[in-house]
Amino acid sequence: MSFGSKPRNETTIKNGGTMSYYTELEKARTMPGMRLVTTAGVPGPWGEAAKAIMHIKKIPVVNVMQAGGQENPELVAWTGINSGPIAIWNEERPRANWVDILMLAERLQPEPSLIPRDERDRAWMFGLAHELCSEDGYGWNRRLVFFNGWDQAATANPALHGDASIIRMREKYDPGTPVGHARQRILDIVTLLATQLSEQKAKGSRYYIGNQLSALDIYAAMFTAMIKPLPIEQCPASPEMHYGYHDFDPQVTDIAAPLLAHRDFIYQTYLELPMKF
Repeated sequence: MSFGSKPRNETTIKNGGTMSYYTELEKARTMPGMRLVTTAGVPGPWGEAAKAIMHIKKIPVVNVMQAGGQENPELVAWTGINSGPIAIWNEERPRANWVDILMLAERLQPEPSLIPRDERDRAWMFGLAHELCSEDGYGWNRRLVFFNGWDQAATANPALHGDASIIRMREKYDPGTPVGHARQRILDIVTLLATQLSEQKAKGSRYYIGNQLSALDIYAAMFTAMIKPLPIEQCPASPEMHYGYHDFDPQVTDIAAPLLAHRDFIYQTYLELPMKF
């Protein structure tokens, strides 16, 4: 799609110096092919991973936006789901889980495969990706730490208590997990990934699994934004988004140094910058 003009029935979102076009939901609902629903204006790691997978596999995508933390009734009427990412292929059921989105993309475009062919490597890749992407994984617990930080900010500024989007997200994602558990899980998972990269480096590989790109490389690259985002000129999100994810735990940031270096390698080698969302 050309970024020189805005097609009808599309919404324009401006992030810094970039423009993103989203097809209106009702129009997208009638279109064939791949419709990918992501959160407008926010580089959420689950959504960015889905976009990266489609980009690497060269699967054409119709971008559809959802509003983070909102009720999104039109989206629910279409998919039964009120948040992104959601991948909808033709008339098939909507996919919202990270595994389902990956497997759909693998079926539609088998090459380049992002799943190792060796069964042990495949199992290890999915296990490590689970630690990043699934409930009680890195992303899940990092979000809970964000909620805790929001509570502290709201103590100083009571007006923040009424933010409807935060209230909805907490009701959906926060089961009352102690913040100490969340921080320990984050530290353990980052340490595990750093150890994996170190072992791979000793074997002469720049990738998490084997000697070629896998879905784990993509997920890890996306989720390290929740440790330290890309420079704002490469990821033109709001300054508040950058502030919210910067330097939340110096111990984690130190251990994550190889993860951040790997993230930069993946973006420079396989993905587009600046990011558009």
